[in-house]
Amino acid sequence: MENKKIIRAADYLPQRKNGGGGGFDYALPMSEQLLINLFGDMPDYSNPKHEELWQEIHNAEAESGIRYCLERGVDIIGDDGEPVDGWRDIAVMLKAIERGIIELADKADESEEAP
Repeated sequence: MENKKIIRAADYLPQRKNGGGGGFDYALPMSEQLLINLFGDMPDYSNPKHEELWQEIHNAEAESGIRYCLERGVDIIGDDGEPVDGWRDIAVMLKAIERGIIELADKADESEEAP
């Protein structure tokens, strides 16, 4: 059995501001900030390839999308037992990475190449 690291999407949700203001410490909508926190990027739905992936995820049963994310190492179930807001966008990003539509920078490789 393969040991696979699982990332909890809920751990990457924006945090509430310190100081009792009641708001959140981010400028983007929560689901977009979650994507930035997880991937450093968001799907570009003006790109037909990203839109196609969105339709694929949207048309599938929710359970299938949830399972897909978990199989790719991202647990999208929040503390309340429900999928986090933007979970379908997370699935789109995972599919885009898997299919080579987008490539995420490898931090370890970047630091080795730095002078």
